Amino acid sequence: MLHTGRFHFSMFLRAVLCCVLLAATLFTFAQDPTSISYKVKSYRENGIYGPRDSKVAYIIKLKNNINDNQKGDIKVNVVNDLGISVYNEDEPIFIKPESIYDKEISIDVAKLPSGFYTIYFYITTNHYSQTIYYVFAVEPDKIKPTGVRPLDFTTFWDNARNELTNINPSYKVTRRGDISTITNDIYSIEFQSIGNVAIRGWLSVPKRHKKNPVLYTLPDYATTASPESRTDMAVFTLDARGFGNSADMGKLDYGSYLTKDLYSRDKYIYREEYMDCIRGIDFICKNTDLNLDATRIIVTGIGQGASLAAIVAAFDNRVKGVILDRPTLMDMRTMFAIGEVKNPVPWPIGELKSYCNANRMGLDNFFKTWDYFDPLSFAPMIKCPILVGISLKSSTSPPQCAYNFYNQVLSSKREIYSCADNETGIDASFYIFENNWIKETLRLPF
Repeated sequence: MLHTGRFHFSMFLRAVLCCVLLAATLFTFAQDPTSISYKVKSYRENGIYGPRDSKVAYIIKLKNNINDNQKGDIKVNVVNDLGISVYNEDEPIFIKPESIYDKEISIDVAKLPSGFYTIYFYITTNHYSQTIYYVFAVEPDKIKPTGVRPLDFTTFWDNARNELTNINPSYKVTRRGDISTITNDIYSIEFQSIGNVAIRGWLSVPKRHKKNPVLYTLPDYATTASPESRTDMAVFTLDARGFGNSADMGKLDYGSYLTKDLYSRDKYIYREEYMDCIRGIDFICKNTDLNLDATRIIVTGIGQGASLAAIVAAFDNRVKGVILDRPTLMDMRTMFAIGEVKNPVPWPIGELKSYCNANRMGLDNFFKTWDYFDPLSFAPMIKCPILVGISLKSSTSPPQCAYNFYNQVLSSKREIYSCADNETGIDASFYIFENNWIKETLRLPF
């Protein structure tokens, strides 16, 4: 659960954070009192092995909880991104009652090309059967991305921004006294974007006599925004068009959003959505009378929101920092390559393939369209500080795709935070790190 990168906190803060992380990451035996309990520890708690590591290694401990000998074996299988086995090992085990079996499984790093791998432990005895898996990476900073940036990429997006500029934003700000608090004023926000569609969100501003930095939070896929408050920063949250309070154009759903008007790059909904998010930055900078400090804006998001945040940071140098929390819809070519060999095949591969089949689009044509919208195409444009949080076991936010993006970012201050053993979320320790990163980036008091 440690991190890699070139952006560093003070030694004191790092020491404090390490203590917190150590307490959070201590592991105990997984309990199965009728047979065996186990614990597994990687040599690299964040699952990332670098050029100084000579081996990838896991220590397995099995405890026999019953009053009988247990004998069997541990089969080890390591597969690469494409599901191809690259290493196998078969270890016999014999554990007396109340005893512990202790074994190191190690692989020579030199035998593993740069990339991500899944290691499976199949544990079988006369009383027990269990499969455990972990994901690790070998020098992921050397992985080359598979994205293709279209030749007219810049012209395409210049035209979109010009279209946005010609639309009067007609900002509307309404203080909501019914939900404001002792510490924060809450406002409902509305502005016009491409197609003269009304986009709405929430702004929470601390009640204090100085300008507030702004945390601009963009929406995850098919979610609805709600007011979020901090006492040290203003927080601006946005609803995507077609969802929540931004559904005047007609309410979209989980299944229809991703493929709406995908047949045309000029009409595809993400062209409009990206511009909606840019207009949100415009709103912040045009409404500093709400006690907002437009010189200190951090843009962030989870999942789809993380990818939207990357787009905003690429387009707009008014952003002073960007945080991507398990980005989705990123590096789609790699997503398809590694996702189609999984069982089950992760979202959104099935949905996109079904759309392409129904509309006779063909995957090649889909990728040619998506390359205009893939955050990977925008990565070299990001110059501000960036923090990326990944979960190695995530299938909808593959760490391979996030790393491919990260490797193309040219910012001199970049950080990637890896959580090795969380399948459906990210460890709470990431948010401790994230909050300190925000304060360090904006030079806020700790």
